[in-house]
Amino acid sequence: MMNFIPPHRETGSGPVVVFAHGTLMDHTMFDPQLAGLPDSYRKIAYNHRSRTELGQQPFTLDQLADDCVALLDALGIEKCVLAGMSMGGFMALNFALRYPQRLAGVVFIAAFPGAYAEELQTQFRAEFGKLDIDGTIPQAWAEWAAPLCFGTTTREKNKKLVSHWVDRWITLPARGAYHEGYSWIGKPNLLERCSEINIPALVLHGEEDNVVPLSWTTPIMDYLPHGRLEVIPQAGHTVNCENVVSSNRALARFLAEVYCS
Repeated sequence: MMNFIPPHRETGSGPVVVFAHGTLMDHTMFDPQLAGLPDSYRKIAYNHRSRTELGQQPFTLDQLADDCVALLDALGIEKCVLAGMSMGGFMALNFALRYPQRLAGVVFIAAFPGAYAEELQTQFRAEFGKLDIDGTIPQAWAEWAAPLCFGTTTREKNKKLVSHWVDRWITLPARGAYHEGYSWIGKPNLLERCSEINIPALVLHGEEDNVVPLSWTTPIMDYLPHGRLEVIPQAGHTVNCENVVSSNRALARFLAEVYCS
């Protein structure tokens, strides 16, 4: 089967860091990192298949990991630091377990390795099930999602950022977001398998994340052999957009440790 090559944008040159976005988002959510991290790194942000015509069909996290491999192959990249946010982070965990030879390091942004409780799975299936429709994401659904994606500080003090993404969401094909949700709602508990990730790992999490609470993420630190946790203040689930300065500082420090140590 022919591999899908994800559309992407890149800046800089040197050791590679690849950014994979979360549900409802796209590669532009990493514009603050492509612009703010040193140009001595080759920084690549790409769109998952959910932002293309392939988003009209179901897909799995393993398929998203295969897409990432196809992108690396197409760009002639042997190894990278892979930084995934939320759904992208779930994919990055699968990637690290399946393709460890392709990674110099991994960053889990607003992601956790466990499984969702049955009650939450039921709730998410009901909400995302509303998007199994023709047309674009309804305004009411986008407004329901906003408090999950952004922390209290951002919603109070950076309404422009929230509005930008709500306005973007209502232009997206609803069924693409439906398949995004269903790719991770039933994901398995991979916490103990995190002990197999024998490369540098950064766990980047917003202090105000209320869709993936910090308490869900911290157990990973007992399993990652070379992991470090960075809790970012005044930021929710979309942490790298909400507190750019602190997020970029943590990412730059991690990349320097991976590539310069």
